[in-house]
Amino acid sequence: MKKILSLFTFLLFISQAYSIAGFGLQVGQSMFSVEENSPTMSNELLLLTNGAFENAFNIGGYLYLDVIPVVDIEVDFSAQANTYNIQFENASGSMDPLDFGWASTDLYFTVRKKLFGFKIPFIAKAKLFAGGGYNTHTTTPLASEDMITDLLGGDINNDVSNLDNSLEDYLSDSDNYLTSSGYHLQGGLQFKLFLLDTFVFYRQVFVEDVIPDAKGFGSMNLRIGMGF
Repeated sequence: MKKILSLFTFLLFISQAYSIAGFGLQVGQSMFSVEENSPTMSNELLLLTNGAFENAFNIGGYLYLDVIPVVDIEVDFSAQANTYNIQFENASGSMDPLDFGWASTDLYFTVRKKLFGFKIPFIAKAKLFAGGGYNTHTTTPLASEDMITDLLGGDINNDVSNLDNSLEDYLSDSDNYLTSSGYHLQGGLQFKLFLLDTFVFYRQVFVEDVIPDAKGFGSMNLRIGMGF
């Protein structure tokens, strides 16, 4: 019984202080909308339509350090994805709509600062925080005439019956992806119970070439991990 009480007292003491470091799982929902679009083609016998899609679930991890007196430093990474239909028609015929993937891997470096904190007596501490930083992204582009031409072996008018297999090969080749970087702002709540560390926060990302025809996107995020 004494050992249990000693352990509880130790954990309670830890819970009354913010962690100097932490890590864990991060999940979230990215919020954006991409409208159906038909890129301009080189001749009137070609028709390419990219279907609409919106939002994406993201999952990843995070690590933070609270060793500087004024601010915390953190890094987190995530992957997000969605699907949309491609419809294509050329002189040889047309194909049934194909599912194609949009995906992005994202890396964020953030400096954040406590705005104010408050206590839940005897149990936990919480604080509101805000911050910002730098981010990098690797993203699959939308289907285009150049992409379809490559997938058809260099001739846009080739038979389209095996285009679905070529699309799978395209998605597996990272050389086809776009790279970009930008900045972000975020704010939310950190809640600490014993060694359990939880964050709920909103992030606004300002970057091009991630979401088609957009200069950024927002996301709601949840972190669950350990703080020491």
